[in-house]
Amino acid sequence: MPTPSDLTGDRKLGLTLRAGHAAADRPISWVHASELADPTEFLAGGELLLTTGFGLPDSGDGQAAYIGRLAAAGLSGLGFGIELGHDEIPAPLLEAADEAHLPVLEVPHRTPFIEIGKTVSQALADTRSAETQRFEAARNALTTAAVHGEDLGGLIGRLAADLGCWAVLVEPDGTAVHAEPARAAEYVRAFDADLDRLRAVRPPSSIGSSSRDGHVAAHSLGGGHKLAGFLVVGRDHAFTSTDHHITHAASSLLSIALTRTRSAADARLRTTALTLLLAGHRTAFDELAGPLGMRLPDEPVVVLAGSGHSPTLVDGGAASDLLAGDLDGELVAVASASQHLPSARHLGVSPPTGLDGLPGAHRQARQALAEATRRGAAVVRFDDLGVGLLHDVTDTGVLTRAEAMLGPLYDHDTRQRGELVRSLRSWLAHHGHWDPAAAELGVHRHTLRHRMTKVAAILGCDLDSPDVRAQLWLALRLVS
Repeated sequence: MPTPSDLTGDRKLGLTLRAGHAAADRPISWVHASELADPTEFLAGGELLLTTGFGLPDSGDGQAAYIGRLAAAGLSGLGFGIELGHDEIPAPLLEAADEAHLPVLEVPHRTPFIEIGKTVSQALADTRSAETQRFEAARNALTTAAVHGEDLGGLIGRLAADLGCWAVLVEPDGTAVHAEPARAAEYVRAFDADLDRLRAVRPPSSIGSSSRDGHVAAHSLGGGHKLAGFLVVGRDHAFTSTDHHITHAASSLLSIALTRTRSAADARLRTTALTLLLAGHRTAFDELAGPLGMRLPDEPVVVLAGSGHSPTLVDGGAASDLLAGDLDGELVAVASASQHLPSARHLGVSPPTGLDGLPGAHRQARQALAEATRRGAAVVRFDDLGVGLLHDVTDTGVLTRAEAMLGPLYDHDTRQRGELVRSLRSWLAHHGHWDPAAAELGVHRHTLRHRMTKVAAILGCDLDSPDVRAQLWLALRLVS
């Protein structure tokens, strides 16, 4: 990622670092321009904020407070355009920035802010491209090591080289099998407690720890109730997002290698891959899915939970519109929302969702299955389950609860002529997909995101929760 120091090295921009030299290597996540005296409400941290100082307080104390707010918001730097509102950057502001370790870049009048934005955007794109290429190269190398190596030691050595770390493959009982370098086998003994915690949950799972001595990540290998071992990696500096993706790829390959027992293992691996997908581990799923011929259904999808199903449904559950597995005797499947429901004695069906909403949808499908079993019904949908629960109270009570839930939004729209209720209804109708909902409303997707942020703040809820979205959708249906 680009840094303030990188930008000063770009001659065409002509930027000069005036303060905060000690933090000039802080990575910049984005560029934002604002003349507000307090723009922190619109910042996420890591940005380079650009300003001409028109909204800057006149007093030295006010300027110091301004810098304090920006530093507290986690900015990576401040770009100050001169020869507009100010001929030069005020000295009190620079002094405060030095004290707060906030880099301040002087932007000459000849340099448009948009050029800085373009430069940062291109640098970020280059970084993402480089990280993607690095991941693909590492994954291919790991796959080659796993397929063509005589044992799994080659894969462990390849992983250690790619990440610049030490790596150890550990048996379920804690015995080190392969280590790179060899002395790393001794390091694992210090993490017995972490491995015990991983043994307490079904694999695959992971745990990480950080201290002054370094950073360590441990992954359990296998699937279902079968623990096949552990992969433990560590080094003296933190692992990046790409490092974690590479480690997950290695874990997936190790899980395949350690649990492969011909055709029976394929069914278990498909279930493992499906479990990873339902838990939100998309990268690990992809590593397993490719060799097994599993393809993701088209979005939107539903999650199915069932009982009394045919074993052949799971054995052949890798069709393009259905991924099925057997978890402790219970059918679990991800299917296209347009797919005909498979045959089972009892079946619970989640609301349609995108692939990023699968963890919550899985929980909803199991709740619907429990209700189907209780009723003796063939199929219960989670949406219908919610309506059924509301029918347990009086009609007046249902309406009162729904109106109370949505009341703050209606009050906001009435007082400020907003469109939060309409925007929420459209967003939920499109299952949380931004582009079609924004198109229906005739606004930009960023405008819709801003509105949903206001909805969450006004209602004090988490719109990322499938359960919350389901409750709001039911309330909208009742009140409208």
